[in-house]
Amino acid sequence: MSKNFGSGSSWLIFFTSRVCDAFALFFYAGSIFFLEAYHSEGAGEAWGWLGAICFKLAAFAEIAALAAWGSSSFEVLDAVFTVMLGVSLSIAFLWSLFFEPASHRFDVRLTQSAMRNEYYKSRNAMAYYGPAVVNADGNVKSVFLTVEWAAALMFF
Repeated sequence: MSKNFGSGSSWLIFFTSRVCDAFALFFYAGSIFFLEAYHSEGAGEAWGWLGAICFKLAAFAEIAALAAWGSSSFEVLDAVFTVMLGVSLSIAFLWSLFFEPASHRFDVRLTQSAMRNEYYKSRNAMAYYGPAVVNADGNVKSVFLTVEWAAALMFF
């Protein structure tokens, strides 16, 4: 292998792509952990820790293999990296099977708009405590007009 990748542009491409892959594995570790730990719904924080640890170990194994380039331990460390990458991807796949249904359980339906719903909640403070205040046409009354009307009555 060192005969083919010993020098030149092919070696630079090989080495640089592996270093970029190691950085990507570190980012995967952080993204799985933070997504699981700070999401309001999820599969459990232990899955975040497990995924982060596996991806970080895979990244460290790849960096160690690249540091041992040209020595006899490169093949062993590269095999450890390959196994750790497989374990990490398997853990991420299993985690996603639990995380995705839990995270989509309370999603907004396609017929709704979260922004529209929040707009009507802000226009009508009573929407939090009871039925909406509507006029004769069935449209939601503006809270501002209702408060303005109540304030006008208080000063009489």
